[in-house]
Amino acid sequence: KLNEALLILLPKRQDASTLAHYRPISLIHIVAKLFAKVLSLCLAPRLREMVSTNQSAFIAGRSAHDNFLLVQQTAQLLHNL
Repeated sequence: KLNEALLILLPKRQDASTLAHYRPISLIHIVAKLFAKVLSLCLAPRLREMVSTNQSAFIAGRSAHDNFLLVQQTAQLLHNL
């Protein structure tokens, strides 16, 4: 069952009595973790080629803020036409 996780609730304080007093963590199989790590290490160098330039968040060297500025500048340009 490599595609499953065990959800554990860790108490944030000793007198935890409500759900808000717990922090959830998920425990996954070590083989699944290793596979994910190896896959990410293999894909990381080629990520820029595989992902569209429009995708900017969560990619090293790119920022979602850049896309926001592009949209803002485009809107201003269209407004001034």
